[in-house]
Amino acid sequence: MTRYYAFALTAFMAVTACNKQVDDSMEGKRKRLSELKEQAAKIKSEIAVLEAEIAKINPTAAVKKLVEAEALTAQDFAHYVEVQGSVASEQNVMIAPEIAGVIIKRYVQVGDMVRKGQVIAEIDAENLRKNIAEIETRLELARTVYERQANLWNQKIGSEVQYLQAKNNMETLEKTLATAKTQLNKALVKAPIDGMVEDLMQNVGEMANPAMPMGRIVNIAQVEINADVSEVYTTSIKRGDEVLVAFPAVNKELPLKVSMVGQFINPTNRTFKIQMRTANPDGLLKPNSLAVIKIRDFFRKDAIVVPSHLIQQSANGEQFVYVLRDKNRKKTVERVVIKTGKSYGGKTLVEQGLTLGDLIITKGYNEVVNGDEVEVSTDKVAQKQ
Repeated sequence: MTRYYAFALTAFMAVTACNKQVDDSMEGKRKRLSELKEQAAKIKSEIAVLEAEIAKINPTAAVKKLVEAEALTAQDFAHYVEVQGSVASEQNVMIAPEIAGVIIKRYVQVGDMVRKGQVIAEIDAENLRKNIAEIETRLELARTVYERQANLWNQKIGSEVQYLQAKNNMETLEKTLATAKTQLNKALVKAPIDGMVEDLMQNVGEMANPAMPMGRIVNIAQVEINADVSEVYTTSIKRGDEVLVAFPAVNKELPLKVSMVGQFINPTNRTFKIQMRTANPDGLLKPNSLAVIKIRDFFRKDAIVVPSHLIQQSANGEQFVYVLRDKNRKKTVERVVIKTGKSYGGKTLVEQGLTLGDLIITKGYNEVVNGDEVEVSTDKVAQKQ
């Protein structure tokens, strides 16, 4: 048998040597590749014919195919529905001034971390300061008048109307001063939340206006993941369920609880919203980055599961696997028809046809047929319990 293989290999090498002078162009290489594939197919066919002839002449000399097998054990099987979502910041706030005016100073730059209440920029409020100084002068006079009227009234001198007018004038000016100081304080644009200055849209010298955002502050210490789920899964997911959320950009996967399940079906795409929340202390999860949510819609404990690639299909549509049997001290191959269920993650649930402990051929399964006697790689076989 070895002599036939050696002959075939020598013939192949001889043909190859005769064709060393090939065109180095792309077309030449493609042509040469095609020729070599034809030669390899021809040699493989000749080897198969020779093996068959030898097996007929001397059945005991037939070469047994080498396979590997594993025993079926009970496994938990879960099936997941995957939907795409996106990361959003729970605190993504625009910075806007409360009064109009020219920006005279900016205290932060893009990328700075700020605390709530920290001054971001200052708006020109010189007119307000002058107004406050005028009100304070008037208030000082009003207090003096009031104090004198009060002394006179306490001595039963003068009219009550004069006393009340003086008191009212003073109190009105006090309220006016407080309002003016509040307005002056609004000239300082402050951070509404803790976070990072993501953007500054206006520079010193430009006119600020309450209707025009001045910048943006984002806090991503906590983020939320939003996704749209088909209405088909309305009964499959509820608040509090655990889902797996993968973030491909940072190669990270987290088990998270569903914090919100929408009660409205979008008539455009027939979906409802779900939301999860998570801490983001390292800041790796960025707003608008992709998230893949895996929702478990099926689970079976102690199931019979096989790698999906081992399942083959016959011409009549039957699914089958090859199982290793021990008959008369010989290792033979049996083709077992199976009924399958759901598949996920490269594994398929087997509903019928197999039992726990069956030895499934995991390597060499494409080279055997039903009834073949095979040689088993002993270090790869999981013994039947």
